[in-house]
Amino acid sequence: MAGVIETLPPSAAVPRQDVLPAALRRPALLLAAGCAAVLAMLAFLVAGTSTSTPFDAWVERVIATHHTLHGQWTGWAIVVGEPVTVIGCVALLAGWCLRTGRRALAAVVVLGPGLTGLVETVLKPIVGRTIADGSLAFPSGHTAGATALGLAAALVVAAVVRERRAAWLSGLTAVTAVGAGTVALGLIGEHAHYPTDTIGGLCLAVVVTVLTVLGVDAARRAKADVRP
Repeated sequence: MAGVIETLPPSAAVPRQDVLPAALRRPALLLAAGCAAVLAMLAFLVAGTSTSTPFDAWVERVIATHHTLHGQWTGWAIVVGEPVTVIGCVALLAGWCLRTGRRALAAVVVLGPGLTGLVETVLKPIVGRTIADGSLAFPSGHTAGATALGLAAALVVAAVVRERRAAWLSGLTAVTAVGAGTVALGLIGEHAHYPTDTIGGLCLAVVVTVLTVLGVDAARRAKADVRP
């Protein structure tokens, strides 16, 4: 009827779909497995140390000789991985997901960065690597937070896209990697972390996020199967 707009609850307008497209499940698991292997290897190599590895020293020399890789911008890059930034952005993304009826996606948006931060906090004293001021350094919490936030945002954007969701998510994941790399460069330039710390943070976020999204999708499907 003209002049009358029928409104539906947000959940009614959103088709039920997995947070992670089926085509990306196997690649995501392989990526997570690779990141877990790198994380474990680096943790073993740097455990209990307070000095650079040969790889760290090489990267630090490269950054030191390229003036564009350090400067005032490094401080701004680090802000992306600050807990306040991550928490604020997660709250906004989760709120939008809930408002539009995407509860499974909201759970991933909250749990991904949240569990990443929790695991990072637990791992640091276990690994016991320190930087010059004696602070625990591995894995980098700022890099992990920025990566987890970027992956959460990528999943949200991909959920809105109606076609080629897998392609969109793959592309946005690559963008997230670039963003996390920028945060890592900022941390290294500010001498807040060794390069291997930042790699460990990125790998940790990928592992936790992939396991979280697969777990949430599996739980949602199981719940749907048992409904009368």
